[in-house]
Amino acid sequence: MQLTSRETKMVERLRKQERQWPQLRWFTLGAGLFGALCSSFIWIILLKHIDSALGDHGDFLARAWLFAFASFYPKCLLGFCLSAYLIGWTIRDWSGNTNRVLLLKLLEADQKDRAK
Repeated sequence: MQLTSRETKMVERLRKQERQWPQLRWFTLGAGLFGALCSSFIWIILLKHIDSALGDHGDFLARAWLFAFASFYPKCLLGFCLSAYLIGWTIRDWSGNTNRVLLLKLLEADQKDRAK
């Protein structure tokens, strides 16, 4: 099997990704956990102050907290979703992406057969 130059570059990119994954998995796990903690902290702070803001409609600070809740709540949900994706991706590919590993092993076996 002969690979074109473009396919060879793609294989080299896959090998590079496979070499970098052991360090990258810790980064993605840490980023996911950090994002979840930050989103949780912001959400808890907003929920603590929202009770007082709902009871006092005339106060400017109460309206500010309601505005902050309306502004930051969607961002917290997006933060939770991104964190869940990063953590799930890391757990799924902890030992490496199976498709990438299989493809690289097949290519190495083919190269060894051609060398013999």
